[in-house]
Amino acid sequence: MGKNPIERTSKEKIDSAHSRWLAAYAITTAVITIVAISLFYLFPFDMQMLHMGILCLGLAIIAESAFFIWQALRASKATFSALHPSLSQLDEGATIIYELHKQNGNFRPAYVSANISHILGYTVQEALSPNWWFDNVHPEDRALTLSAISKVEANKTFVHRYRFRSKHGNYIWLRDELRTFNDDDTKIAGQWTDMSQDLTWMRDSKAVTQRELMGFAELNEHDCIVRADNNFRNLVGLTDSLPNAHHILDFISPLNSDNESPLLATGVEYLVEFNRPSQQSLQGLLKISEDKQGSVRFVTLIDLSAFILERRRLKQIAYLQPLTGLPNIEQLKLDLQNALETAADNELVAVLNINIREFHKVNESYGVDDGDRVLQRVAQRFKQALPENAFLYCAWGDDFWVLLSGIKEYMALQDLMDNLMNSLNKPILIEQHKQIKASANIGACTYPLDGLTAAELLSYASSALQRARRQTSACQVIFNQEMASDSLSQLLVKQQLHDAIEASQFEIYYQPMCDSNLQAQGYEALLRWNHEEEGVIAAANFLPLCDTVTKQKLGTWAIQRIIDDLPSIPVNAEGKRNIAVNVFAEQLDDAFVSDMVQFSHQLSETNTHFCFELKEASLIDPSDELRQTLSRLTEAGFSLIIDDFGAGFAGLTYLREFPISAIKVEHDFIKKLDNERGYAIVDGIVELSHRAGIKVHALGVESEQQLKQARALKFDLYQGRYIHPAKPLNELVDNINN
Repeated sequence: MGKNPIERTSKEKIDSAHSRWLAAYAITTAVITIVAISLFYLFPFDMQMLHMGILCLGLAIIAESAFFIWQALRASKATFSALHPSLSQLDEGATIIYELHKQNGNFRPAYVSANISHILGYTVQEALSPNWWFDNVHPEDRALTLSAISKVEANKTFVHRYRFRSKHGNYIWLRDELRTFNDDDTKIAGQWTDMSQDLTWMRDSKAVTQRELMGFAELNEHDCIVRADNNFRNLVGLTDSLPNAHHILDFISPLNSDNESPLLATGVEYLVEFNRPSQQSLQGLLKISEDKQGSVRFVTLIDLSAFILERRRLKQIAYLQPLTGLPNIEQLKLDLQNALETAADNELVAVLNINIREFHKVNESYGVDDGDRVLQRVAQRFKQALPENAFLYCAWGDDFWVLLSGIKEYMALQDLMDNLMNSLNKPILIEQHKQIKASANIGACTYPLDGLTAAELLSYASSALQRARRQTSACQVIFNQEMASDSLSQLLVKQQLHDAIEASQFEIYYQPMCDSNLQAQGYEALLRWNHEEEGVIAAANFLPLCDTVTKQKLGTWAIQRIIDDLPSIPVNAEGKRNIAVNVFAEQLDDAFVSDMVQFSHQLSETNTHFCFELKEASLIDPSDELRQTLSRLTEAGFSLIIDDFGAGFAGLTYLREFPISAIKVEHDFIKKLDNERGYAIVDGIVELSHRAGIKVHALGVESEQQLKQARALKFDLYQGRYIHPAKPLNELVDNINN
């Protein structure tokens, strides 16, 4: 597992001490020998005296050797004793030390300190295993953490914070600081610091409820308080020694009751507000129960204030960047989507990505603490430079974003970029007599001129920033279509897809296909790319540009991964696993059919049925080989589904000529069910398919209204983010279990 830095230092110091004592030993031995030989030549000795002299010389050399060995051992022991506290601190401290070494172009873990076992619960061997780190980073934080290696290679140092799953299953916050070795760029030293001890407000909610936040009282037939425990008294501010003079409604106000009666109903949970004498506004949950005879009424009152506060703080952690206090990239995505949905036809929405030039030199020259202060000062200046219709965000480190909405003229974007650049004209004062001159690069794009979706705008603003960073000085760049080569669709797919397959960056997500009661009857398996910089990328964003060989590799990998996942995939109410698998027309050949027939035994053992989904476009002018392959698959017991039916020609010929068991109505039709003509068209598709014995799935249900309309049309299955978003298998299982 390698040696830690302190052990290497200890060995180097011991080796150095040994070398010094060895040199002293050699010199002393040489001096003794020269003196002895000189005496033999200068003075005449008889044979007996000569023998005695040689004996004395040997004894002197033996005594000298013993002395120097003893001194060398003392030096080694002293060196080790001096370093032992550091070794103990390393193995028992709150900071985990690790090293990454570059092998075959990729960084692999080479060392992890032993204290990982009592901080995260994992053994050193587990921490050094492939994909251990990636598998345990919180899924929502993976997109921001995967690029850490590239950033530390470019900047020599990088600090970020994310959630990490311990061996016990809970997530803790880690501060991850990475640095390259001064003399070796193929090695990265890092340290994880557990930040969770700073979150002292996160307690065992059950214990808090039982000990502090729950009170009990007894009421008479008029709902006046007869007796109350101390918790109840503290919650409602009751101080009288004779509580039966007070009605329960003197202290609480039900928020979800339309009943004007002075008596509270039994068995009803009331959301209440406390009427505290201090005017402090508290909310709680109140429930009335009775004994078997109905003569005594009991009150249970739970204070929800702490839980509301905890929820607010959890939201702050999820949507705030801790260093700057600014909203993070997740909040930007939500705000950007809302801005696009509410933008008027004559308004533009702009997204700006800002990076501080050569910020890594600040950390290298002044340290991480001063670097953090610089980022905080920069954030303050940027905020002061924004108009009322612009908002500032921080993804991580020196990566800032601005959302500018409701603009009427394109020049407003240019004015904002100028103001942001000018805000850094004055040096930034860190401490007295310590100033730093900062400058920025800015990339920007606009809706609807450059992109129509939030994902496109974020990608294009990032591409424009990358173009700006290539310049030798601070620069502003507004996206144009000539930069499309910098975007995901062309740059990443063609240059990085092969490496992504080798690096196991792909994952299968599963999305439930539910009946009208929203009970999962099966799952669609969806391919996702966990890209180092772009985060989780849907298959639709990279598959269209893949060549045939790459598609076949991905398809083969996906099938094998789904087969491996089968034992963990939940069954439906009938105990079956219905899995819908997307396939490409390029996959469907004799070898594919043979492979699937070989898998039939495993499918049978796990009570699994495979449905293969083909895009409608794949069936336009199909070859004879494709027709034969589809027939062989259905004869082997597999089902066929047309995906995105209606996105192409929606030809009825497909339903007649191919052994189709179901169709998935394209999500654009579901979105337009509130349109009379759109509703009528979908109604006709559903009715016609049912008459032909073909099931119909509603694809892309994204709101309660769409689900209600789809139910009215009597679809067989329903699928979409409103019902359940696609999730990795472990998250899907956790959601179902909870």
